[in-house]
Amino acid sequence: MFKVIWELKVKFKERDKFEQFYDPKGDWVKFFSKSPDYLGTDVLDSGEGDGIFLVIDEWQTEEAFNEFVKSRKADYDLLEEKAKTASRTKKRIFINLNPEE
Repeated sequence: MFKVIWELKVKFKERDKFEQFYDPKGDWVKFFSKSPDYLGTDVLDSGEGDGIFLVIDEWQTEEAFNEFVKSRKADYDLLEEKAKTASRTKKRIFINLNPEE
């Protein structure tokens, strides 16, 4: 299993837009759901009222994630641009939970 963890700082006035975008029926999940190797997305709020969230995408493998993004580069770039409208910053962290694979 492979997880991509994004840390986002969300603009206060754009929180509703952020929540809709990463909602299970939102654009982010709809895009990745086209891959059979995508296992889902969780969104965690820091709980501090500071607008910091973690978005955790789960994949079968790192290769599956990379291939999916590469094969749909133009659409992925548009998705990333749309994501920027609801957050001030975004940082990506990769974690492979099964390093033997």
